[in-house]
Formats: sequence, C-alpha cells, structure tokens
Amino acid sequence: MILWILTAFLVFLGFAVHKLKWYFLISGYNTMSKEQKKNVDVKNLSRLVGYYCYFLAFLFLVLGILSWQEQTAYFIPIFILLFVSAIYVVIKSQKYNGNLFDEHGKLRKGAGKKFKIPLIISAVAFVGGGILIYFSMQPTKVELKADALEISGMYGDTYEWGEIERLALMEELPKISIRTNGSAIGSSLKGHFKFNNGDKVKLFIDKSSPPFISFVSNGQHVIFNLEEADKTEEMYEQMQERVQ
Repeated sequence: MILWILTAFLVFLGFAVHKLKWYFLISGYNTMSKEQKKNVDVKNLSRLVGYYCYFLAFLFLVLGILSWQEQTAYFIPIFILLFVSAIYVVIKSQKYNGNLFDEHGKLRKGAGKKFKIPLIISAVAFVGGGILIYFSMQPTKVELKADALEISGMYGDTYEWGEIERLALMEELPKISIRTNGSAIGSSLKGHFKFNNGDKVKLFIDKSSPPFISFVSNGQHVIFNLEEADKTEEMYEQMQERVQ
C-alpha cells in the first residue's frame, strides 16, 4: 500500500515541478537567495527533477507489483538502479547551478566542496539503505541454546526457555494491519507489527513458507519460521522438548 501511495506522490511531484513550475519544491534551489537563483538554469533543472520523479515512480510501481507477487529476487537490481540513478541526478543537477560552474562548465574556485557534499550524502544514504535491505532479506537464524532460544540478525533477541509459553505451530498468519517498527520486503517481514485484531507481534518470517512457530515471552508475542517447512517443524518439536 505504501509503495502505491509513494508512486502516486512521485508522479504528482514530478508533474508539479516539471509542468506547473513549482520550483519551490526543488530541494536546494528553494533555500537559495534571489541572487543565487538568478545563476541557476531552473528550466532545465526542473525538467531533470521532473523526469527523475517519473522514473522513480515507475521503479516504485515495479517494486509494488513485485512485492504483491512476492518476487523478492528482483529487488536488489532495482535498488542498485535507484542508487546509480540518484548519484547521476545529483551530479547532473549541479551542472545547472551557475553558482558552482561557470559558462564553460568548469567548477568555480572554492565550489568543489559544495559539489562533493550532496554527492557524499546521497552515496552514504543509499549505501546504508542498501545494506539495511540486504540484511532484512536474509533468512532468520535461530539457535537452540541450553538455557534459551536465540534469534539473530535484525530485531533479534534471546528468549529463555523458562519464560516461553503458549508455544504453537501455525499454518496461517492472522492478517497484518500495520508495520510499527520493522522491515517488509516482499514476503520477508522482520520487526514489530500489529494484527487486524489489535494484537502486537514481533515477526521473523517469510510469509511464503509456512508453517510458523508462535510463542509468548515476557508478554511479547513472537512468530518466526525457517527457510523450509520441514526445518520449521523440526525446530518446533525441539522447542516443545525444552518448553514445559
């Protein structure tokens, strides 16, 4: 749902900047002084920003379709494309800034630092986002220790056997209403969510690979599964032996 909303918003944003000439929506340009704005080729800049918004809208539309069909294998190439395109637009947009480049396309004296800053910020943001997405898509790692169940990775935690109760094996999940603090990439859900009935739950699951192991520890509802159904069932049997 969020991806559909984001797609529509980007189409509107692109149209507003490109066609309606709402230049105040262009980040960086809207904070310039009147004198600085005079040195910007805002017509070509707005066209670049508008086209980029349309391009992003298309990519998020594709992500939405892939997520709906739970085809997560194609996510990484799309995120790489997002990263590369963002770097390109950051560099290209600076070319229209006469405060940084002269009429011959050369950097003005002392403008190098100003040019590098947005590039570095964009690179850090997208690399960080890519790393987050990568780890979000990794299978859940679970270890049965002598005194506790340990779930590793993002949002992972340790649950002592003596505190685990209401252990159950579920073939179906209740419908999820909202993600409160977590990641949802295709069928991979990790973090804190809320069911339609209002119950809060911590998930470490691949929705496409039932069944799911459910338990409560210190008042917190946790549900997880492993890559393969038989491994999840085997894990459940081993947990049953430890939970009294």
